[in-house]
Amino acid sequence: MQRNFEYLRLRFPRKNRLRFFSLFFALSSFFWIITKLSNSFSSSVNFEVKFVNVPNLVILDPNINVSIKADITASGFQLLIYHYFKKNIRVTLDNAHFSDNLVEIDLMDQKFVLQQQLYQSTKLNLISPSKLTIPFSALKRKKIPVIPPSQIDFKPGYDRAGDWIIEPDSIWVYGPSPKIDTLNKYVIHQLSIEKIDQEIVEKVDIISWDQIKFETNKILIKVPVKRFTEKSIEVFINIKNVPDSLAIKLFPQSLKVTFLVLLDRAEAINSGDFKFICDFEKSHLNTKNTMDIFLEMRPEGVRNVRWKPKEVDYLIRK
Repeated sequence: MQRNFEYLRLRFPRKNRLRFFSLFFALSSFFWIITKLSNSFSSSVNFEVKFVNVPNLVILDPNINVSIKADITASGFQLLIYHYFKKNIRVTLDNAHFSDNLVEIDLMDQKFVLQQQLYQSTKLNLISPSKLTIPFSALKRKKIPVIPPSQIDFKPGYDRAGDWIIEPDSIWVYGPSPKIDTLNKYVIHQLSIEKIDQEIVEKVDIISWDQIKFETNKILIKVPVKRFTEKSIEVFINIKNVPDSLAIKLFPQSLKVTFLVLLDRAEAINSGDFKFICDFEKSHLNTKNTMDIFLEMRPEGVRNVRWKPKEVDYLIRK
């Protein structure tokens, strides 16, 4: 026996024996803690309340933070999570009682629903308080149109080739009267896609506003996108409202018009599809002896039409 002890003493020097003992103590402590935390304990846990299924014509006071105390039985591991991580619990207003700008919620009627939000082996023993009374405001509702985005990031040479399809094209909004009265439209400001060169089909999330509720949370927008090209042509300038006793000569007699058109329609567009006019009756408004040029007719589907010059000189012959 003495020989064996002497062997271990020589085999494991004092420094190594100290390390071995420390490791053994740490492992023992770890398994002891694991064993203890596996046991069930009863404790009180505070949860912040998140209200769900709030009626559209009701808004709860946003300045009130509501919490409840739940007496539960759970394992030590679960209690650690409840105390340090899981802080919210959902309370529904489905069967709440509304009167005199107050809503009363019986939590005991929702005990089963609350229990389902806890871990499966957790037992919900008691809820305090058993009832909640929360102030609310009645809301006004209004239907407003949905406006498509005006700024789209198209790939060079591409553009919108038709009308927007918006589903729904109008939405119900709910909120306090002062806010609803000033709200006349919902504008989609930005799309998630960039450098667009094909049909747009996107579900857009509705951005929530302070104290404003929306009937829906997504809007589907669609629009065809095709390739366009720029084209320029010479077009004769017309003049109208000239007295029979006068003859008017314009300088110049034609202009250059530049526009965007679908690539597959570019060849079909010619000068006869446009009509530019000068109105002699309005010439007295210009002291420079010139007349402004107006676009009176253009073919369907062209866009970004611009012309040069914007005005012409004229000579009167009697």
